[in-house]
Amino acid sequence: TPQFLQDRPLTGREKGNATHLFMQFVHYEACTTRDGIQQELARLQTEKFLTARQAEAVDAEKILALFSSELGKRILNAKNLRREFKFSILTPAAGYGHGLEGEEVLLQGVVDCWFDGPEGITVLDFKSDRVRPGGEAARGEEYRPQLEAYSRALERITGRRVAHRILWFFATGTGLEL
Repeated sequence: TPQFLQDRPLTGREKGNATHLFMQFVHYEACTTRDGIQQELARLQTEKFLTARQAEAVDAEKILALFSSELGKRILNAKNLRREFKFSILTPAAGYGHGLEGEEVLLQGVVDCWFDGPEGITVLDFKSDRVRPGGEAARGEEYRPQLEAYSRALERITGRRVAHRILWFFATGTGLEL
């Protein structure tokens, strides 16, 4: 990256990308304390998963809020947890638009996190959007089609039922089940 681009502040999108990279490569079990999160930020820089600027953009308090929550405890206790799960499936196109009956579309995506539980699969999508407290439900509706598509894909791939679809909003430190 040229020096003049390194000196400017990160954009909101770049900060969000840094948080997602952190969540992709961090050792979740280390995220229960501020010190553990700081050690993971240092490790991810050393291992070249994050630049120094990206590591500075990750808000340790927001990460701690997730792993201190009931959802965080479920994540930490999950037996079969997958991150950045990439998938590609052929699926009937009729559910994606009028007049597409009998056609198929290639659906590709990346599920931030999912884990299995006694009730079925929990799909978890991390959101770093700017959202104000109380605005999570409205914003969540914008993401409903994405989580429904991920759920259909996971059910086909795993043969297991998706029981929970959850958005975690880092901005407010809250989860929203759809």
